[in-house]
Amino acid sequence: MEGTYQKGSKWYRCRFSSSRGHVAAELAGHPRALQIKEELILHQLLDFMGRRLFGSERLRLLRDDLARTLADGWREHDARLQRLEHELEDLDRALYRQTLRLEEHDDPDHPVVALAKRRITELSARREATVEAIAALETERPGGSRPAEIEAMLAAIPDLRRALKSASQEELADILDRFDIEAVYDKPGRTLELAATITPELVPEPERTDRPAGGRGIPAIFP
Repeated sequence: MEGTYQKGSKWYRCRFSSSRGHVAAELAGHPRALQIKEELILHQLLDFMGRRLFGSERLRLLRDDLARTLADGWREHDARLQRLEHELEDLDRALYRQTLRLEEHDDPDHPVVALAKRRITELSARREATVEAIAALETERPGGSRPAEIEAMLAAIPDLRRALKSASQEELADILDRFDIEAVYDKPGRTLELAATITPELVPEPERTDRPAGGRGIPAIFP
């Protein structure tokens, strides 16, 4: 999209047809002419940011979104991790019991000793495989941050609603850039889809208690 000034108003105009040709636009199903007034986008955008990023209901709206998307992936991930940790505890208890059986017999050729040694070898192999599975699962992350991490980041972001109303064009552009605002306009459906991204870098320094290890966070996107 590019900015243009027409009849006393600012517009955003798509250059798909002019840059690639009408034939390419028709093949792609793209309208030959696509533009929208800036004031329409800004009105919807400021309302969206006020509700989803800074409003009093933002955390409730976020939880509703997470319940439908990211939360399921993390619940499955954590359930698998919990099962493996319980299995590791069971293996450690079983190994301990086999060790006690060895201590009960002084004769190294006793049948119980031979069976205990074989069982210890089997349990040790299973334990090593379980430890490796836990380590691999701990390094894997489902798509997106943990719901608790996203909620903490959103809760820590200062309320910028007043700043948005009084911001200059340069200040507003900087705010939109920091939140990586994305707008998708559907001309036939006359709908405007907006999205914002938050990362730990947007959280004030004293509030960064939930910053993921390594200094980087996976963005949380709010539609």
